[in-house]
Amino acid sequence: MSSKKNIIFIYNAKGGQWNYLIDTLHKYLSPKTYECNLCQITYDLKMRKAWKDFIEESPHSYKFLHLEELSEFSLEAYVNDLPICLEELNGKYNVLIDKNEMNTFQNEHELIESLKTKL
Repeated sequence: MSSKKNIIFIYNAKGGQWNYLIDTLHKYLSPKTYECNLCQITYDLKMRKAWKDFIEESPHSYKFLHLEELSEFSLEAYVNDLPICLEELNGKYNVLIDKNEMNTFQNEHELIESLKTKL
């Protein structure tokens, strides 16, 4: 692998415990209408083990953001492109995995494989 990279994932969901409960119910009661495939494939009631292991063992730095955090990081331009994975380099952002690709993943393993080829 190359040098340490700053990777940012942005969920198409709001953060916080209350929103987590609502989102969890939505994922299970109506998965076809749930709008964050990143959440869908990386979390059950907690972070899926394979995904957690990948993040913890990676040499890269990962940040996970929610909708309400976009302005804090000047990422408002991506509000209609979520979920998304970006690489931050010197204050500039490059899309690693766009919304369309993110929404094709069936599970965390497909996401991990995609990241391995791009990082």
